[in-house]
Amino acid sequence: MERERERVLAVRVRAPVASFRRPLDHNYQRTLPLPPPTTLLGVAGAALGLSDRELWSPESPLRELRVSVWMDAEPGRARDLWTVLKVKGGKIETRSPYFRELLFFPRYTLLYGGEPALLQALNAAFQDPVYPLSLGRDDELLLVEDVQLAYAQPGEPRFRGTALPGDIRRAAGLRPILEPGAILEPPVVETLPLAFRVDARGIRHPERLTPLSFLPLGMELEVPGVRARTLQGRGFTWLNS
Repeated sequence: MERERERVLAVRVRAPVASFRRPLDHNYQRTLPLPPPTTLLGVAGAALGLSDRELWSPESPLRELRVSVWMDAEPGRARDLWTVLKVKGGKIETRSPYFRELLFFPRYTLLYGGEPALLQALNAAFQDPVYPLSLGRDDELLLVEDVQLAYAQPGEPRFRGTALPGDIRRAAGLRPILEPGAILEPPVVETLPLAFRVDARGIRHPERLTPLSFLPLGMELEVPGVRARTLQGRGFTWLNS
């Protein structure tokens, strides 16, 4: 068992507000409950001082970085009305209103796995980041509460408030672990990129599209067949390995 331990960087964060738009939403922009893999990589890249092009290049130092995340507390939710102004010929041509769903005071633990030297560099970077760190949009800044290098152990495939690769609604043997106060809530499943390609104009193009399942915090699920790890009493698995 000792040989199966895995070095992990755990970064505990909180933010006043965050939003992770579900990819097919337009006029009503719902949010994912957790930051997706590309956001987790983007936060690490900002801490190290990588530009967008450096982060997503084939030579990126984060190319082999494994990521996961879990929710530490249930955030508040609200809808905010925004208006997009479309300008043509120097004048406002149309106004397009839309609702955006927001998470208030979310608290997450961001998890990173990789080579020891890289995790050591990230450990230092999260304690003194080069660029401001944000969850979602640039103005949705986060506060790093704690950074810790630890060892994750193999564990039972029981998960809550985290994300798993694949559509677990199709998983055989899926079993909710019902306890007093458990909240029956279905997972959120979306097909999302695990990386981007940046073209010569600086435009991002999604790569490695894969379904991901975002689990609620209020109920634990047993998902057979998932290679689980445990850290601080919580189960997780890598989303991009």
